[in-house]
Amino acid sequence: MSKRKLTKKELREKKVIEDRKFNRTLLISFGSFFILAIFFNIFIVFRYDTKFVYRKYALYGKEVPTELVCMNGDKLLNHKSLKLSYKGKDYFFCNRDCYEHLVNHYKEDAFIPDPFSGDTICKANALLGLKNKGEPEIVYFQNRKTFNQYYKSKNK
Repeated sequence: MSKRKLTKKELREKKVIEDRKFNRTLLISFGSFFILAIFFNIFIVFRYDTKFVYRKYALYGKEVPTELVCMNGDKLLNHKSLKLSYKGKDYFFCNRDCYEHLVNHYKEDAFIPDPFSGDTICKANALLGLKNKGEPEIVYFQNRKTFNQYYKSKNK
């Protein structure tokens, strides 16, 4: 079977079809790359906010690491806190002003009642947990038993 030679018109039509396919592929490739680049940049710019929102949900019912908490404001932070000692115990704060507030109001701010048992405990010795899912409020527990009982009662 012999190949028939294409006319100039048929060659132009074939080239137009190939160009359209190439342009479509190019448009989809660069469009996908552009969208991916935008999402990547948004994630990089807002990574701490993303981590903070994630932690507010993921740490509910689990022990919250003390370095993510300001013990003066009883709030989860979106950054690591400062570890400072006072009266031989380690406390964590978002800034130096919170530390000064604890030093000046030690009896009011360093001790808090356990939300389940009601016993007064020192924040430096307590287990930490989130009060509600999706909110940055921290609660302090005397031991693992009251920690577990608190979350069992909240999840009923």
